[in-house]
Amino acid sequence: MLKVFKELKKITDNIFISFSKKSDPPPKIRIVVGLNQVNQMIPNGWDERLNSPTKEAEKQIQNRCEDIIRTLSRQIDISEFNIEYYSALKCYRLIPLLTTIIQNSYAGFKIANVDPADPFELADSDVKAAVDKQRREMIAPGKGEHDSNQKNLDALKKVMSPEDFNLISGKLQQETKYPPKVAVIGKSGVGKTTTINNLFNAQLKTSPTTVGTTKAQTKEFTLSTGGTLTVVDLPGYGRSEAEDREYKKIYETIIPECDIVLLILQANTRDFSDDIEMLQQITTLLKNNPIPRRSEKFQ
Repeated sequence: MLKVFKELKKITDNIFISFSKKSDPPPKIRIVVGLNQVNQMIPNGWDERLNSPTKEAEKQIQNRCEDIIRTLSRQIDISEFNIEYYSALKCYRLIPLLTTIIQNSYAGFKIANVDPADPFELADSDVKAAVDKQRREMIAPGKGEHDSNQKNLDALKKVMSPEDFNLISGKLQQETKYPPKVAVIGKSGVGKTTTINNLFNAQLKTSPTTVGTTKAQTKEFTLSTGGTLTVVDLPGYGRSEAEDREYKKIYETIIPECDIVLLILQANTRDFSDDIEMLQQITTLLKNNPIPRRSEKFQ
């Protein structure tokens, strides 16, 4: 019986811990810090033919970013697992960034169908052809994608009473009707638009843009597997105190509604003071709203 309960806890954690009102460990903070533009950190460190850093540059980028991550984690009191480095322009490390977003999102499984831009699309044609060939050889013929959520539900059904199973599966179905909502924020010039376009492959999957406020743009993307993803591009901060006061009202309205907040920093800057102040404000907002507010149409 003890073995069954251990297995049950493991399975339920995989699906439900990110949006449970009571969880152990405590609910995660729904924020990811993205250190963008790492391709600019090391002079002459980028191999354009392969569209990747040289081996030496890659190690230097990793070391510098790990130093930044440790510093930010200490000053903001968030986990190092909430911070990731990447280059939106070069489509570099978009998969690790997306994985971190999924892991820290409320009900992050809803974002699992996002398909970031392929970095090898920017490589030389011979490199891309070789990679494409290797990928085809790695995929077994006739092997379809496995629905991991359904697998977990099937496992749950074996160890739970029908009443408990129906309760949990009903909660899962209720949550999936809420389109995942991502807020993206950062100073001007840090690469918000490029991140949105390449991380969420917006050029291929975007529907008509609507304006959520006069300063925040809301875009709904159609996912290749069905459903939609809402991304809110929030106005930048750090240009003037007057603007920051004005935008604060927008942040306080929109951020508590989001499944995850992606705050983008420029990795090769030396001054994170404005970013740290903003991160402290956002983490406070999210701690005060551990579960996303739902708009009236989903009530």
